[in-house]
Amino acid sequence: MDSKNFNIVDGFNTIAPAYDIAHDAVTLGLHRIWRKFLCKAAMKFTPKNTKLLDIATGTGEVILGIVSQRPDIHVTGIDASEGMLKVAQEKIKKKASLFQENIELKLANALNIPFPDNTFHTVTVCWGMRNIRPHSAALREIFRVLKPGGNVIILENGRPDFKLFRKIYNRYAKAVPVLGEKLSLMKPAQLVYSASFDKFPSGSQFVAELFDSGFMNAQFKTLGAQIVFLYSAQKPVFR
Repeated sequence: MDSKNFNIVDGFNTIAPAYDIAHDAVTLGLHRIWRKFLCKAAMKFTPKNTKLLDIATGTGEVILGIVSQRPDIHVTGIDASEGMLKVAQEKIKKKASLFQENIELKLANALNIPFPDNTFHTVTVCWGMRNIRPHSAALREIFRVLKPGGNVIILENGRPDFKLFRKIYNRYAKAVPVLGEKLSLMKPAQLVYSASFDKFPSGSQFVAELFDSGFMNAQFKTLGAQIVFLYSAQKPVFR
């Protein structure tokens, strides 16, 4: 199996039971810190007693990070991988049993979000946008389901602009396949990572795509040696 014939959903179904361990290994545990920036921004933008959609919710870490601080928010997580959703459901039962009424999980993907227009006050995507193709279509769907004035928050990897950080990234990227060989369950994640990382626009390029999709106030900041980007944008109140 290689990146050319690799099916992303099948890969995540395979790695689901070990995904959190794999992510710890690939990021040296830093993903937990970076994810907190997304959760904090999402909670800032989400009014009390409103709805938030987490796309490519995976094992439910964003959901857990939000409901633990803001149990008033109704959080819906969607993912195209049944295996990942199963892990998320088990984690929610263990860690957020008191808030289960405010959490909903659905098998779905970002190219066809199964909700009406103007449903959510906030949409989050944590390390999922690179794997949604074409991501421009996903941005249009996100725009559709957001309420006017609502915000999208996206955490994603990307290529650094500066030469020094690019060298760090290149070494890091070379290490991922090595980790994939050492831990066989990580190989699907390594293939996903390798296939999508170089092709995904980052920084100002992705901000331009947010504007092209109709959003306003699009911006980004870099985290983690400029290979991790936190994006935010708002759906206009009037069009």
